[in-house]
Amino acid sequence: MKKWIFSALLYLLIVVGAYTVYSFFIGDNTADHEEHQSETGNHAHEEDEKNNEHGNHGEHDGESASEVTTNVELKDGVITVSLEDKQGKPMDELEVNHEKLLHLIVISEDLENFYHLHPEKQGPGEFTVQADLEDGMYQAFVDIKPSNLEYMVEPKPVMIGGHEEHGGEHVHLKPETNWQKEIDEYLVTLDVASFSMKKNVVLSFEIEGATPENYLGALGHVVIVNEELDQFIHVHPASDEKPVFEAHFSEPGMYKLWAEFKLEGKVYAFPYVIEITE
Repeated sequence: MKKWIFSALLYLLIVVGAYTVYSFFIGDNTADHEEHQSETGNHAHEEDEKNNEHGNHGEHDGESASEVTTNVELKDGVITVSLEDKQGKPMDELEVNHEKLLHLIVISEDLENFYHLHPEKQGPGEFTVQADLEDGMYQAFVDIKPSNLEYMVEPKPVMIGGHEEHGGEHVHLKPETNWQKEIDEYLVTLDVASFSMKKNVVLSFEIEGATPENYLGALGHVVIVNEELDQFIHVHPASDEKPVFEAHFSEPGMYKLWAEFKLEGKVYAFPYVIEITE
C-alpha cells in the first residue's frame, strides 16, 4: 500500500514538473512572437505614415470610399468649395496639409490650363477663392486631409461661360520626348529611369537658373492627371534636399504632370506628358 502511494506521488510530481517546464518555454516563445508582431506592426505603421507624407495624395481609382462630399461652384468669378459628411452636415475637421487647410487644383478639359489655388475658410465647411479663368470646361480637385474621416479626391466639373461640345471624347495625349522645359529663362529637365507601373516611378528634376525655394512646406509639388481627368495624384519630394518625387500609378496610360517650383520668389508650373506602361 505504501509502495503504491509513493508511486502515485512520484508520478504526480513528474507530471507537474513537465507541465511547468512546458509552460515556461511555450509561454516565453508566445510572448516573443507577440512582441515581434507588435514591433512589425509599429514598423509598418511608421512606413505608412512616411509614405503618406511624401507619396501619393488623393489617388482616385474609380472606387470611392470617401466619407466626405465636396461641392465646387463658380459664381461671379468666385469659386466656393463646400464640404459635407455623410449626414449632409458641414465637415469642418481638417488638418493643415502643407501649410493650407485646402488645396484646389483646377485643370481645363483640354489639359492646357493648370491652376493651384488656396481658398480661404469662410465658415464651417465652406471655402472661397477669387478665380480669373478663361471660358471653358474644367475639372476641379479638392485636396484636403480630414481629421477623422476617410477621403478620396474626385473630379468636380466646373463650367465657365460657353462650352463647345467635344462629342463626349476626351483629349488624347501624345507621347513626349522633350524632357526640357523653359519658362522665363529657367530650364527644368525631367529624368525618369522607368515608366513601369510595377514599381514607384521616380521623377527627378534638374533646375538651371535658380535654386528651388521652400513652397508650401516642400521644395516643390507635382500634380498628375490622366488624359480622362479622372485620376489625380499629388506628390511631394521624397526628401528635403533634392527635387526628387516618387509616384505610384494604378493603371497604365497617358498622363500629364505639372512640376511646381518656387524660383526667386515666383511659382512656376512646368508641364510634361508621360506614358506609364504595365
